[in-house]
Amino acid sequence: MTRQAQVGIFAIVALLLLFGIFYVITDYGTRHSGYQVGIHFNSAAGLSTGALVYFSGVTVGTVESIDLLPDNTVEVILAVNKNVEIPVASKFLIQAPLTGSPNVVIVPPIPAPRPSGVFGPTPAPAAEPMLARSVLPIDQQPQGRNSATLADLLDQGQGEVRQLDSLLSDLEKREPKLLDSLQTTVDTANSTMLQLSTQSRQIADTLQTSLTQASANVVDLTGSLDKTVSGNSVHFNSIIAQLDQTSVALNKSTQSLEELATDKTLKTSLIATTKNIADTTQTVAAITHDLRTITGNPQTQAQMRNTIANLDAATQRANSLLGNFGGTSSVYGVDADATPVPTIPGASPYPQAPYPGVPYPSASPGQTSNANASAAAKRAQNHAKLRVLVKNLVSLQLRISGLSKQLACCQNPILSKDQGPQTDINAMLLSNGGTSFLIGANDIGYHSTVNFAALQRVTPTLRIGGGVLYDQLGIISEYNQHAFGLEGRLYDPRYLMLDLYGNFSIAPGARLFFGERDTLHTARRTVYGLQFQF
Repeated sequence: MTRQAQVGIFAIVALLLLFGIFYVITDYGTRHSGYQVGIHFNSAAGLSTGALVYFSGVTVGTVESIDLLPDNTVEVILAVNKNVEIPVASKFLIQAPLTGSPNVVIVPPIPAPRPSGVFGPTPAPAAEPMLARSVLPIDQQPQGRNSATLADLLDQGQGEVRQLDSLLSDLEKREPKLLDSLQTTVDTANSTMLQLSTQSRQIADTLQTSLTQASANVVDLTGSLDKTVSGNSVHFNSIIAQLDQTSVALNKSTQSLEELATDKTLKTSLIATTKNIADTTQTVAAITHDLRTITGNPQTQAQMRNTIANLDAATQRANSLLGNFGGTSSVYGVDADATPVPTIPGASPYPQAPYPGVPYPSASPGQTSNANASAAAKRAQNHAKLRVLVKNLVSLQLRISGLSKQLACCQNPILSKDQGPQTDINAMLLSNGGTSFLIGANDIGYHSTVNFAALQRVTPTLRIGGGVLYDQLGIISEYNQHAFGLEGRLYDPRYLMLDLYGNFSIAPGARLFFGERDTLHTARRTVYGLQFQF
């Protein structure tokens, strides 16, 4: 390479370096590749062309030009990088440091608080309007503000000093009156404190006397309670023995109910009675149809009266049959103490004998009394059988409970902050059968939920099942042994909850139960209350 070529290459490199220095110093790229915006200031405050523009402390452009307007205000044209968006609500300030040249500072609006656990830059709100990328007319340009100068601060300080001097003068005039008022207040306070001290001493003496008397009363009450407990220990032992006997009798009653529920004779009698009632109803319908075809023939009317008499007798016999199951009737010749009914003229005797050619049996007073006692015993036995049958078909359970105070920090999705009382009603269909069905509602009137589950008897004292519990899928288990029982409920697969209960009998059909709701979480609650079984 020749010397002339080397000199030419050096000159070209020098020109390129000079252009690069000019490009950086004059911000040529920003001024030609970015966009311009106009800001209206009351004063330029020493700002010069080429001064830097800061957005949130970051250099984003330079001052393109400064123009003096006819009203002696200033229009400042800024050259801003093309990748920077300026919100309309931003503040534009001329910062004049003690050393160095003034510059323009853009302060964006304060963003919304950062959500907890979110890291990284917070994006600008989508609805935030941005400043147009052009120089707007003067009346539409953002209004900039100038930093306070030292002269402004001195003027403001002089005004504050004058106000302070006026305040001190006023205080000097009022000082004697203030001191007099303060002395009077102190004297009054001393007198009041003296009176308060005297009254406090008197109250303390009275309180000491009351405490002494109250402690003596407590000692007397403790002695009386000790004597009462010692004197009635025999009664307490008797009550416990009676409760034990009651539990044994209840067990026997349960076994009797189970035997009666499987009594085929009772079921057969009920079916036969139902069939007899259906046959009687069909007969009445046929007779009613025949009555509609009756004419004015006297003989037909006499026959109709006979038919009605026979129908009435048959109806009373049906009532007598139903009387064995709790009903009442008064059929002459069938029921004791029944009086004969007068005969109807022109008709057959009323009522007729139970069977043609067989007269009504006559009964002596002793036989009548024995028959009455036997019928009453039979009716009582049938009543008991029917009650057992109904109880085997369906039983009702009523719970009135309360919850302990919520101590955990967080809300349980099923248990509310309410402490009660809460009312639960459940019906158990086929309660003594192999398979039972639970239907009911919880916390009626407030945060009500429903139960619908099927239970299978595994042993005479244990049942296990599943279905809907508290509006959630779950499983349930029950263990009942005489006067004591246990129950567990596991439900809500998304927020698994386990409830455990214990109960013991305090009276026939009444139990006291207690337990823990939601034992698997810190939001657990203690539950207690009464349970009634019908």
